[in-house]
Amino acid sequence: MMRLWRTNPMNGVTIARGEGARVWDDRGRRYVDLLSGTWCNALGYGHPAWVAAVREQAGRLVHAGAPFETTEVSAALAELAGILPAALNRAVLTNTGSESVELALKIARAAAGRDGVAVIGGGYYGATAYALALSESGRNASYLPAFGGVVRSPAPHCVRCPERETCKGACPCLDPLAERAGSANLSAILYEPVIGGGILTPPVGYGKRLRRIADDCGALLIAEEVTTGMGRTGRWFGFEHDDIAPDILVLGKILGGGLPVAAVITTEDVERRSADVLGRHVQSHQNDPFSGRIAATVISILRKEGLVERAASIGARLIDGLRTTTGGCSWVREIRGRGAMVGVELEQDRAERGPALSRVLFEAGFIQDFHVPTATLRLFPPFVTATDDLDAFADAFGRVGASVC
Repeated sequence: MMRLWRTNPMNGVTIARGEGARVWDDRGRRYVDLLSGTWCNALGYGHPAWVAAVREQAGRLVHAGAPFETTEVSAALAELAGILPAALNRAVLTNTGSESVELALKIARAAAGRDGVAVIGGGYYGATAYALALSESGRNASYLPAFGGVVRSPAPHCVRCPERETCKGACPCLDPLAERAGSANLSAILYEPVIGGGILTPPVGYGKRLRRIADDCGALLIAEEVTTGMGRTGRWFGFEHDDIAPDILVLGKILGGGLPVAAVITTEDVERRSADVLGRHVQSHQNDPFSGRIAATVISILRKEGLVERAASIGARLIDGLRTTTGGCSWVREIRGRGAMVGVELEQDRAERGPALSRVLFEAGFIQDFHVPTATLRLFPPFVTATDDLDAFADAFGRVGASVC
């Protein structure tokens, strides 16, 4: 008997349909999806313009082959140009964030002529071999190849930092990286503007200091915005909060609105310096017209409906609601976030109750998850989530947390 190979934990629920920010299982029970699927469905489920584009493009042209250009990909590039810094003007459309991180690292190593890579601790960069080996969850895994020349900088877990009160954006957690960067033969510094693993939100200025460190040692700065990009932080891109621009930008998740569409975007100078690797990078579904149509449609919807701004507002409402319903609670250590990515970290002595808290909230009809390494319950709501659903979750969280924690 053929069955699903469960490579990740399953919860035993079969989802049958979705609408807006809500989904229903095969028994008719409704849930508010505060994770946007796997953080992808920022437009929610069944957005009419997105559905129309999928249907129309499927009947016209899905795949044309690597040697051909299409109007759909050209449209996607035009939409990207309208929201990106002018220097980021060379793009490849791919399928997933994982493969895009792999390509970005190949580009950086070819352009810099070096092998070393610096990463920020706690980060998750993908499921493919190199990306996972650089991630915290794949570190030292026996089934992954060992890569030399990796410099790991501590995660910006500010609530646990002894210098939090005096930091003011100086980010002393980056001092060890700054000291080692000059002698580490770095090709790239890879970072997430907000670390999705625990919604670790560095202070404004963190990215600016990373930019300086990269410039000082001649490395390329790669902004891994598979999760934070396309409006999730309340701006189009997470790097914008620090008023910088990366040398390479990696996008995914929201770019497809629920379909596998991703991108690697870089500069003309980096393209020239890495021409050899780009000339060898050919995949079956690279720059597909279907991907181009979907990416262009998603960007257009986000822009026309003001959903990037709405991501900022629903995130602020969610944080305010959670702080109100948990005010004075001894079991909450910090409520943090940026835009529509919010985390609630439990106090250390209550951390073991986190999975039970998440389970009870799920049974109450709210999809979310608990990140054990940081003792943080995570929320990535669709940008179209109704404020009533956000308020209902905040109320439920206060009640459930008081009984479970």
